[in-house]
Amino acid sequence: MQGRLEASERALFEVQAKYDALLSQLPAAIYIDSPDPVGPTYYVSPQIRDMLGISPAEYIGRQDIWETLVHPDDRERMSRDYEQFVLTGQPESGDYRYLKPDGTVVWIHDRSKMVLDQDGRKMFVQGVMLDITAQKEAELAMQHMAYHDILTGLPNRAMFEEHLELALARARRADRSAAVLFMDLDGFKEVNDTLGHSAGDELLCVISERLQRATRDTDLVARLGGDEFLVLLADLPDERGQSPDEVVQAVAGRITSAVREPIPLRGTRVETSISVGACLFPVEAQDAEGLMSLADAAMYAQKRRGHGARLVETA
Repeated sequence: MQGRLEASERALFEVQAKYDALLSQLPAAIYIDSPDPVGPTYYVSPQIRDMLGISPAEYIGRQDIWETLVHPDDRERMSRDYEQFVLTGQPESGDYRYLKPDGTVVWIHDRSKMVLDQDGRKMFVQGVMLDITAQKEAELAMQHMAYHDILTGLPNRAMFEEHLELALARARRADRSAAVLFMDLDGFKEVNDTLGHSAGDELLCVISERLQRATRDTDLVARLGGDEFLVLLADLPDERGQSPDEVVQAVAGRITSAVREPIPLRGTRVETSISVGACLFPVEAQDAEGLMSLADAAMYAQKRRGHGARLVETA
């Protein structure tokens, strides 16, 4: 009898040892929760320390752990998802942001499964937490690249056109206006030819910053490509009571004034200007294509009357 007992204990020890060894090798944190949405956590594996910067005892023992760990912007969604999971078994997984004690943001993929007893009653929730921060950051970087200009960081044409369609939809519903400004930097080729393309890139970055400062917080500034830029003026008239045309003229005036300010560049003072064409919805065009086309034509009409860049050597 004693021998059989010792053999059983040894077998149980071996099973536990194998289980612990397996858990220690997993690149994930395993947890066991109560099936009650506000119930306790029964167990969490040691990987939680490296993943979230807290010990398993802290994770299990602190009542305010979710308020502390989960990113404020994700708490409501996570709580809603978990309550729905306990009721229906769906969703089985979700991606949420957590905050380490040092403030570092960690993206976690959380996958759960409800474990039932032989009578179908809920016993506990078993789950796996995976650190997907690197994957999420790569995805966000790709999304940013898809909708932003690499050189200046401004939105690109794809983002501009999406925002333009949304602005026109709002304008149609609310009987309001919107406008597109199409802009081209004067004399940009001369800067490239004289000072080099890297200097031209620096000039474009300076112009991008000035365009953002010259426009309103609600305006969208985008780089179309080369030395061409776009501005979307949405939800006109504005809160100051100006007419849509007055807003367009005011923004265009601030842009031209900002660009005319001399720019120190590679030991040279660059004095340039920008040609601006505008088109107003719904007075001058009724869709995005028409707005872009007419604003482009208006810009080129002004450019034919414009000036190039002037490069002045500085001491």
